[in-house]
Amino acid sequence: MTSKSISLRLIGGSVLWVVFALVVTGVVLVGLFRSHVERAFDATLNIHMEELLALSGVDSKGKILLKRHPSDPQFVKPLSGWYWELRTGDGGPERSRSLWDQKLNLPENTPVDGQSTFAITGPRDEPLRVMTRIFTLPEGGKPISIVVAGPASDIENAVRDFTGTLVFALVLLGAGLIAAVFLQVRYGLWPLKHMRDVLADIRAGRATHMEGDFASEIEPLADELNALLNRNAEVVARARSQAGDLAHALKTPLAVLTNEADRIGGETGVAVLRQTTVMGEQIDRHLSRARAAGAHDVLGARANVGAVTDGLSRTLRRIYDGREIEISWADLRGLTFRGEHQDLEEMLGNLMDNACKWADARVLVNGYAASVPNTLVLEVQDDGPGIPEESMEDVLGRGRRLDETISGSGLGLAIVCDIAELYSGSLELGRSSHGGLSARLSLPMG
Repeated sequence: MTSKSISLRLIGGSVLWVVFALVVTGVVLVGLFRSHVERAFDATLNIHMEELLALSGVDSKGKILLKRHPSDPQFVKPLSGWYWELRTGDGGPERSRSLWDQKLNLPENTPVDGQSTFAITGPRDEPLRVMTRIFTLPEGGKPISIVVAGPASDIENAVRDFTGTLVFALVLLGAGLIAAVFLQVRYGLWPLKHMRDVLADIRAGRATHMEGDFASEIEPLADELNALLNRNAEVVARARSQAGDLAHALKTPLAVLTNEADRIGGETGVAVLRQTTVMGEQIDRHLSRARAAGAHDVLGARANVGAVTDGLSRTLRRIYDGREIEISWADLRGLTFRGEHQDLEEMLGNLMDNACKWADARVLVNGYAASVPNTLVLEVQDDGPGIPEESMEDVLGRGRRLDETISGSGLGLAIVCDIAELYSGSLELGRSSHGGLSARLSLPMG
């Protein structure tokens, strides 16, 4: 998935929202749990305070008396973290045995009336949560301050254990939600993937129309694409028909002019014959270019290189039967040109025909997939005299011929260049390993 992927956007957005929601939920739940634990802790402190109040009294001299010590053994265990004190304004405090000879250091701004809860540091520098309340016993008029303290670490330990369990549960929940989002996006976007695969089949020539069971939301799009494909095919067919009609309409008058030139004879007849021949070849060239220009972007157009080469070889063997030219080619199975069959025949036919004209005895056709992705290379070599390197660019020009004794218009290589350029391809000339010319044609591979 790339940065432009719809799946990535949907999954990424959902994952961010799930993570944000779970983090907020975790923070809120931990806060609520902490509040609950603190209230429960304060309730325990209040219970101990009520017990101390019930056990407290004063003697005739106003001294605080306890009927017995509180029943919780934590108040007996030395420095256990659970402590209590009873204080009067003029007497030393009564304290729990857990304090031993220590005392609770209350802040100076401790409220002198009512009940309050706050935090202090204990005898072992441990954090304590303290609750204080001022009472006046019926037996005496002096107020008594009851102080009860417990370890704040109990609260933190409970919150930490709860947080660990909550994080584990939320991680599992988040993983499940993210997996569900991933599956939902994949399943929801599967019709688009199916449409992409069908379009790939059309481009590869394995199908001609959008066929299959599409989701109701994208079925209208498939119908529009089919209509576009039909329209495109009609336009190409009409262009080909018009090109054929134009060729027929022009070649008939040219044939008449050619016959008249033969009848006239002399220098005038030769000049007219030469010009009508050039006109016919130019018409063929431009009609080939026009046909290729109208067909090179047609979806699904594919041509089998092996089949085209085999057909051209049989035709050229018959044409050059008297010269006994050997035409051979390497294994071309599996190579496909992404374009029209007729255009490949036009390009490869011109190159093979040119090679046969100049070859001494052998023409070799080779094809392979280039290192550049989706690029097909077709190479036609001969064992003829070849072309000087300084003249290779010249022969690619329109009508340029290095030897006027060989029949032809000199337009073959130019036509190949024109059609190859329409397919974003190229033609390069070089020296063949057999001594002659090597024409290397680069084209899009199907």
